[in-house]
Amino acid sequence: MTLDQIIGQNTLVSQLKMNIALGKPGHACVFSGPSGMGKRTLALAFARALLCMGCKPGAACLSCRTFIEGTNPDFYEVITDKPSIGVDLIRAMQDDVANRPAYGNRKVYFIDNAQQMTTQAQNCLLKTLEEPPEYAIILMSASSFDSLLSTIRSRTIHFRMNPYSDTEMLQILKPLYTLDDNEWDFILKFSRGIPGNAIHIIEEGSVRELRQLVFRLLEKPEDIHNAEELRKALSENKAEVTTVLDILLSFYRDCMMTLEGMENRLINSDKKDMIIKLAKRFSKRKLLDKMNILEGMRRSFEYNVNHQLGVDVLVMEIQEV
Repeated sequence: MTLDQIIGQNTLVSQLKMNIALGKPGHACVFSGPSGMGKRTLALAFARALLCMGCKPGAACLSCRTFIEGTNPDFYEVITDKPSIGVDLIRAMQDDVANRPAYGNRKVYFIDNAQQMTTQAQNCLLKTLEEPPEYAIILMSASSFDSLLSTIRSRTIHFRMNPYSDTEMLQILKPLYTLDDNEWDFILKFSRGIPGNAIHIIEEGSVRELRQLVFRLLEKPEDIHNAEELRKALSENKAEVTTVLDILLSFYRDCMMTLEGMENRLINSDKKDMIIKLAKRFSKRKLLDKMNILEGMRRSFEYNVNHQLGVDVLVMEIQEV
């Protein structure tokens, strides 16, 4: 994919193109944003543009052709199947940095999920960032810029990716999936402008199944069968806890919108009648308390609270009206 083919992120893409045109792309850049934002896609498009030797209409240059094929000797990606990026991988990259470009006047290095670098790996990378060869450009992606050491942050250009608009999301997703309007409406609002979230909802039926479970329990909190079904689903799949927390937060947010007379702004618009009915159970104060409790639970799960205990408390919280 080229920079011209990137959907959305218009300001950021324009800045990248300008930096290339001015011959000042920076020796190190970090693309940050939540998982699923397309950081890797944008970084690779930028890398290709940096290495391009001058394509002609209908004819890609040698650098771009080999980049597409994955054989460009002037592009190096740090790859690992481990949960962290260790110092050995950074040292191997630095060994390659010592070799001059094979095609043009640049070499591009890419570290995806740079927040996974160990402290030792980041300190090792710092040596290259402090005195980079004139031809070397290091690109990184990270879920959070602040997850990198301050010494790394101070030596890089930071590009933060912003959530996509609904129109942009549909441009990205509609060529890939065929859904009815009601489904698109929920997916767009629930994914919060993050394509990866939308793809997860569409492709992983468990998200929609969990949503149905949660709403059934919210409607009938005394239903023991629904409570046990949800408890079982969360006990067997730790990753789905975050999904359920997001679903609940969207529900309480929708109840707040209903109490404010803004039913046209619901995230769960396909559940409008149910939400209007259930919203009468809550005061605005109680809804805010509910949302604060859920955010506290999210933090607890992140800090490795006893999972089964956390699930039991979460299910009881849903049942409490």
